[in-house]
Amino acid sequence: MSAPTPGYGTGILLVLGATLGWSLAGVFVRLLPGLDGWQINCWRGFWMSVFVLAYLVAVYGRHTLDKFREVPLPALIAVAGFFTAGSTLYVTSLTLADTATVSVIGALSPIFAGILSPWITHERPTLASWIAAFLALAGVGVIAWDGVTAGNVIGIVVSVLVPLSFAGQTVALRRYRAFDMVPAICVGGFVTFLLAGILGYVFGGHPGGGFQVSLEQMLLLALMGPLQLSIPLILYARGAKAVPAVTLSLVAMLDVVLNPLWSWIGVGEIPPESAFIGGAVIIGAVVISIFGDRWLTPRERSG
Repeated sequence: MSAPTPGYGTGILLVLGATLGWSLAGVFVRLLPGLDGWQINCWRGFWMSVFVLAYLVAVYGRHTLDKFREVPLPALIAVAGFFTAGSTLYVTSLTLADTATVSVIGALSPIFAGILSPWITHERPTLASWIAAFLALAGVGVIAWDGVTAGNVIGIVVSVLVPLSFAGQTVALRRYRAFDMVPAICVGGFVTFLLAGILGYVFGGHPGGGFQVSLEQMLLLALMGPLQLSIPLILYARGAKAVPAVTLSLVAMLDVVLNPLWSWIGVGEIPPESAFIGGAVIIGAVVISIFGDRWLTPRERSG
């Protein structure tokens, strides 16, 4: 039996918790300077899925396998596929661009989610959602412009593919919210482990492929997997049962503020001034996404 659907407020809190965990990605990547995106994503995905599988066993016991079978095949392919693509591109983008730029470009995900939602989830974004999404896009422009003027075009192109994948995963979670989609996320992690490991040999030039890491690095990755992926994804999947796709993506954008902050505190990577300006704009967009409908509805009724 699936867990009961949380209320809207609880769903928002779950997504906020997920964002807090995701925002630690920059710190972990900076603490693993000897590894490329293939190696990081390989073992991060592995330990993420190991933890998620342990969670499922703890919750469902001997019915765990049944929960995997209950997930419709299209849902399993979509969620696992978008996770594999998004996580691989995200870690790779962090090796090509600074944390602030990567995080803010991720703010494009609400735009993509808004475009996809009417077709996939049959949810039409509200006026407040669109205002928030385009306000966030303005924040993206403030920070991403520094990356363009710095000549880091490749890093930005790769980074743009991240929110597209994230939006796809978000609308898939909403489309199949009647099911527990955590098993699909678990599958995605193991697929990522194998794919990144093999591609690390083909493109990374490592004798051991993406599987090649030291014991010290493995310990950090074993911490990164659950803390930065497993727990946040479990929270996000639960929040997706109660929160519309565009709002999900917008709330998750607080990663834009937190990610550079942790990197600044943890490894001394000072964000550019544009990160603070764009971040402030995005915080405003998130507030509008959460409370905007309540502010606008009375005006519409009184008009």
